[in-house]
Amino acid sequence: MKMGVNASWLKAVLAGTLCAGVLSGCMSGGSDELAGSGDTGQGASGKSRGTLATIVAGGQQPIQVDPNAFAAKIYCPPIQLKPDTYLIMKYARGKEDQPEGLLYQAAIEEWARSCTREGTDQARIKVGFSGHVTPGPAWKGGEVALPIRVAILPPAEGEAPIVSELLAVPVTVGEGAPSEAWTLVEDKFVVPQNKEMRIVFGFDEGRKKRR
Repeated sequence: MKMGVNASWLKAVLAGTLCAGVLSGCMSGGSDELAGSGDTGQGASGKSRGTLATIVAGGQQPIQVDPNAFAAKIYCPPIQLKPDTYLIMKYARGKEDQPEGLLYQAAIEEWARSCTREGTDQARIKVGFSGHVTPGPAWKGGEVALPIRVAILPPAEGEAPIVSELLAVPVTVGEGAPSEAWTLVEDKFVVPQNKEMRIVFGFDEGRKKRR
């Protein structure tokens, strides 16, 4: 099963609103960041010098510049999969672990995150996930709701989460159909700016009955 964090199409979905203009840099960081590099800011600097020369020579009025254009990049927390939470295998009642009783199998295969400024002292985190749902022999068709929990945690283990949300991803799968792709993009997470933390996610089926 292919798993990773750098799917280009998923990055494109998340990064779609990050670069507002030539003078605006994308405000994320980390090895799997979705923002562009510093090249955009450098290019804007060169254009600013040309505009300034025109203003001085021709008497034009100064242009309006986004005050955040030259601000330092904000910290964007790393994102990680909680161990053993990338897969759901759902069975018909009474046929647990029997191949013929498998209803469906769902997997998280790719994920990414990005960060933008929110006001003067906060950051908005956007996360994206994708995967597939594959029907089993016992599936009769219908909709499944995949439960994905996203938690934003302090760096130290054992501390209470800053944010914890259980998200539902509806996926319609026909009887005998091939696997169905699913995608979730969510940007509801607003946290203190430039504060160290980490993003942890995974399927959350609640407490499972031990067998």
